[in-house]
Amino acid sequence: MILTSADYDASTAEEWGWVTRALPDAELDAFVDAIVARLASFDRASLASAKAMINRASLPPDADLVAAYGEFAHSLTLPGFLTRAAGTQALAEQAGTDLEYRLGEYIGIANQRR
Repeated sequence: MILTSADYDASTAEEWGWVTRALPDAELDAFVDAIVARLASFDRASLASAKAMINRASLPPDADLVAAYGEFAHSLTLPGFLTRAAGTQALAEQAGTDLEYRLGEYIGIANQRR
């Protein structure tokens, strides 16, 4: 997924196990409101403890985050990125706000035009 820059819809993400459920837009507000109400019913200490346990199990060490940021920042200086960025800029001028909605598709187009 990361290497292709492709976009995936919610149904596909659910099918592939990336998310536990996908909701229709019309149901989202009520679903979120119910979760917020449930979380608000717990005391802060319990929520903080649960969050700390989840973070311990799921967050990489700080050194890994720093290294990943360094790798990302370096990638912005590579000749291949600079070439693709110029092509993407031209596409952005043509696509307007649609670029944000279909970024993965436009990145693929910019890569093919190189």
